[in-house]
Amino acid sequence: MSQLGCRKGLGGACRGLVWIGLAAILVAAGCGPGRRGGSASLRSTQTGDELSASLPTRVYTPGDSNTADLYLTDLPPEVWTSGADVSDMAGMIVHVHMFIRPRAGRTPIESTASTASVRVLVLARGEIGVYGGGGFFLHSGDVGDATFGGSLSGGTLRLVHATPGFDDRLGPSKLTGAFSGRRDAETSRALARALRTLIAESEPVGVEAAATPASPPSP
Repeated sequence: MSQLGCRKGLGGACRGLVWIGLAAILVAAGCGPGRRGGSASLRSTQTGDELSASLPTRVYTPGDSNTADLYLTDLPPEVWTSGADVSDMAGMIVHVHMFIRPRAGRTPIESTASTASVRVLVLARGEIGVYGGGGFFLHSGDVGDATFGGSLSGGTLRLVHATPGFDDRLGPSKLTGAFSGRRDAETSRALARALRTLIAESEPVGVEAAATPASPPSP
């Protein structure tokens, strides 16, 4: 069962999401089971509405010494191992791509800098919304270690893909959290594939839609 919680009545965007009461509030406050590198909070900059989740599956794959991809989710393994039907599921997949490793004296060490791109897929009983953007990822450990992670702050995420029934009540939002994952190339590839597959079920919106070339007319 998903650990995703809804706060302050997000309406359509939260339709079908599992409300877990006090546990959701504790996770958002950093007091739940995901405190050690497995919680995420997506908070609206306009209304203060918030989605929070404990993300028990946490893996990463290294690129070079400065880059890494982290994948975190509360969806069951069947989603990325066998393409399970997600029409009755609720949850998140978070993808953090660190594209530069912050270094004191060489990289601006402040929350307004951007060192990572971020995608957050929200699954709500058959409806899909994908928030994308960037932020400042302050890493812990070295790329290539058995475990790798860090904390994310700053930057703004916006809805970039959605299915027609997804009602975005968050708008521009900030993702905060502490992430750590074990090095696992196989699971990382599987989660990346599942993320691509689910995004393909949605349509670009906003800036993404404007940047998507129109289909050529049929002959």
